[in-house]
Amino acid sequence: MSKSSGIFRRAGWLFLAAPFFGISTGALFPLVALELNRLSFGEAFVGSVTSLYYTGSVMGALTYGWVLNRVGYKAAFFAMSMLAGVATFALTLFDDPYVWLGLRFLGGYALGGYYIVVDSWVPALATRKTRGRLFAGFETLRLLATAIGPSLIVVGATTTSFTLVAIGYAVSFVPALFNDAPNPKTKARRLSSGITGLARCFPFALAIAFCGGIANASFYSLSAVYAHALGYDTVPIALFVGIVLVAPAVTAIPIGALADRFGRMPVAMFIAGLSVLACGFVSLMHPTSFWTVTAASVVAGGCLVPLYVLGLSRIVDAVGGRNVILAATAGLLAYNAGALCGPIAAGFAMERIGPTGFYVFLGVVASAATLLAVADMYLPHCCPEKTELVSAC
Repeated sequence: MSKSSGIFRRAGWLFLAAPFFGISTGALFPLVALELNRLSFGEAFVGSVTSLYYTGSVMGALTYGWVLNRVGYKAAFFAMSMLAGVATFALTLFDDPYVWLGLRFLGGYALGGYYIVVDSWVPALATRKTRGRLFAGFETLRLLATAIGPSLIVVGATTTSFTLVAIGYAVSFVPALFNDAPNPKTKARRLSSGITGLARCFPFALAIAFCGGIANASFYSLSAVYAHALGYDTVPIALFVGIVLVAPAVTAIPIGALADRFGRMPVAMFIAGLSVLACGFVSLMHPTSFWTVTAASVVAGGCLVPLYVLGLSRIVDAVGGRNVILAATAGLLAYNAGALCGPIAAGFAMERIGPTGFYVFLGVVASAATLLAVADMYLPHCCPEKTELVSAC
């Protein structure tokens, strides 16, 4: 057995745990919206619930590393999956809006904790030569599972559907218990300034992860709005959104393989450049053919969204496995910051320019990511790619 395949086998149980959490997360968004609509809480309240959910996610990303460092990967995964399951099932017990706000905050916190656990666990199991493929494979599985999740709405926003989601969260820890887990309590090379130090050492890599967050959230939030603005009917809109959202799952593994061979930042520069071309084509040529628009969107999204994995892998390569939790925390905070502001900026661009503004904005993001990758490769900084951090940041 090759060393590479052995590392992939080490993460096998963790890959099996991912679909349970991903499907549950994907299902819960439409289920919550449907239930809140049934309870007549109003659109403003639905927006507040969603905002508080993501606030909880950011808090989880910021603080759950402290828990992980003290209890280990398996116990941290168990606690997080139980919190997500309990917070989801409790939604079936209460109609009070303030309770819903609190429960969705807890659910968001569990999501942020989940990302900290798995986005540090998976890279820690890999080496510099396999990290891109392993992380990309996990990301592919996570994206596909999340995309499948909304199919649970066929059950309707009922106690049964919420219970199924809660069970999915709760049992996700079972496969993870059988997976190899590095010891996060191992004494790490001290980074004196923590996340601030990482930001000073790897500003370009974190900015690239930020661009990945912008792209992912913008496509999830506004791809249907863009298709509707082009005059497509319901079925073409659904097909367009489905293809565009699945595209990053398809491109992630080959991009990860290229990054393992040629380096994270050269590949980031290449795929961001491809996205610039795709966005420029849509922005300048104004195509109306469904398949032409879809193909260009697949290139744009399939190349932009994986930037998060490349940015985070770049940092983990440098800081080593002993500081992977800190690296994952920094990367996720950058990604979440992009996810929070991306849809707002993209929506503003569409209001000012029209539907083409969506790809004008994403073209600007892709151009920035291209320049950031070039800057990481050629401008002086504390740790060039393919070298390890020697001194504390």
